[in-house]
Amino acid sequence: MAISSYGNHRPGRKNTIIYYVIAAAIVAATAIVFFYPFAGTKKTQNTQPVQTSQTPAQMPPQKDQNEPHTKSDFSSIVAEANGLTSPRVAAILKTAQKDIAEGRVVAARDSLNDILNMAMEESLREQIKKQMSGLANNWLFGRTVQLGDSLCSTYKVQPGDILSQVAAGFKVPYQFLMRINNIPSEKSLQAGQVIKVVHGPFHAVVYRSSYTMDLYLQNVYLKSYRIGLGKEGHETPLGLWRAKIGGKLIKPTWTDPETGKTYHADDPDYPLGSGWIALEGIDSRTRGIEGIAFHGTNDEKTIGTKSSRGCIRLYNGELVELYDMLAEGYSELRVAD
Repeated sequence: MAISSYGNHRPGRKNTIIYYVIAAAIVAATAIVFFYPFAGTKKTQNTQPVQTSQTPAQMPPQKDQNEPHTKSDFSSIVAEANGLTSPRVAAILKTAQKDIAEGRVVAARDSLNDILNMAMEESLREQIKKQMSGLANNWLFGRTVQLGDSLCSTYKVQPGDILSQVAAGFKVPYQFLMRINNIPSEKSLQAGQVIKVVHGPFHAVVYRSSYTMDLYLQNVYLKSYRIGLGKEGHETPLGLWRAKIGGKLIKPTWTDPETGKTYHADDPDYPLGSGWIALEGIDSRTRGIEGIAFHGTNDEKTIGTKSSRGCIRLYNGELVELYDMLAEGYSELRVAD
């Protein structure tokens, strides 16, 4: 028998009404007990980097190999260092551990960066790099400017400022400033607005023997990438390169010099992935060599292999990240064995 709506109870049904009221109360109490543990759970917001028409489309995220280490993780690094390296390196690591624990991120970053060039086991060096990648999430990839940071600062927008011009003054792409400040459009700056700026440029070093590339802001290590390189007969040339002015392109039309086939961005077998960053040689070994670039790929299995015609391949999502960090005419690449 259904319960009548409020204000329209049927005469002579008091006991039935009381019965249903009690039953409803029991059901409500049961629901509260069951669902209460989940009441305080918040959904994690899925935030994506800001994209513009000047940035390659964001690809599905790659697994992050550089997740921040916890304090306990770093404790194990310090403990391991005692048997793998010099007392000096071990002492600096211990100081960095204390700085991290007490929130002195920049001091820890600078200490760890200084010891990367010191003699130590390669396994320990890789652990320190991963720790530094985690720290970069605090001091670089966000809006906060850490106390005492010489690589990041704030800038007050002046009337007539254009973001691309502001970024050029700091030798970084404007897309990177958009990302770290959550700026939705290059034209959305307002006079008096305070934004975080980064003192560039970014640079990179490729190690052919390990198929890896290290990324730096000025001379401070940030993170490493797994890459693909040139195949036999088309080896990625050793030497010094620079991001070519006008060489950052989103899915450009490309003709394979071996087959003569021309590929367009919407072709299902388009080989260049999410973007292209042309490089120009700037030392005696590389000057005059044409056609070398960073680009994405349509075959992720080629990462970690020799399969290109000399170019440096990255996962598409990581190419997008690099596209937003390398500044044309400023950012350099050193290719080493």
